[in-house]
Amino acid sequence: MTDPLIQAVHGMATLPDDVKIPIKNKLYAPVSVRVQAFREAYGSKGRITTKIHHSSENRVLIEAQVSVFDEGKWQLIANDFAEEFRGEGPINKTSATENCSTSAIGRALSACGLSGGEYASFEEVDYAINEKAAIDDKPKPKPKKKAAPKAKEPDDMKARLQEKGLMEEAEPEETSEEMFKRITNESVQEMDEAASLKDIEDIWKRAVGTLRPIKKDIDDTAWSIWLGHMTTLRNEMQEKTTDE
Repeated sequence: MTDPLIQAVHGMATLPDDVKIPIKNKLYAPVSVRVQAFREAYGSKGRITTKIHHSSENRVLIEAQVSVFDEGKWQLIANDFAEEFRGEGPINKTSATENCSTSAIGRALSACGLSGGEYASFEEVDYAINEKAAIDDKPKPKPKKKAAPKAKEPDDMKARLQEKGLMEEAEPEETSEEMFKRITNESVQEMDEAASLKDIEDIWKRAVGTLRPIKKDIDDTAWSIWLGHMTTLRNEMQEKTTDE
């Protein structure tokens, strides 16, 4: 009888490249794909657990363990760690713990042989690419507020009308980067609060449809990380719906 883990490893090794995430000329299998391969191999006899070893205002450290039920008891077959810094990147500003957990699970599954490409999860690679600086556990001092610049003398009719309250000042136009940050944060929060798989799908379609026109202006790595996180949330809801 073939070991189910060996079958899963073989399946990941033959994973098509179009399923993987390209970053800096290397391919990374999304964590959701690795979890699916593990579940298909073991079903209810497989278990993935996470443990928070550190959580502060600035940093979170999580361990993931992969176990299988064999010979009447749970056997630990792999574990690994991940570390994330709060406020670094659009996802960690709202979901550092969830992102860290996903990375730890991805690394633990890679330790089982379910990598389907490079070892690290693609969420982690973003930090290596951008050379994220280590952040001290102590809270950062709050920046001093700058004095408001002195108002300039109105030099045209529009400025004079605005000064007298006869014309409203135009709101500054939102940049593509600001729009991406706002929509991704909102979509992740909405999916966290979603009550059904249909709600998840509606949020996904609405967010992608809104951002598609500005995709060319967005960093590919940031876009891939957001989609990976959204995929994980959707898979979690799908698994929860199936269990019910």
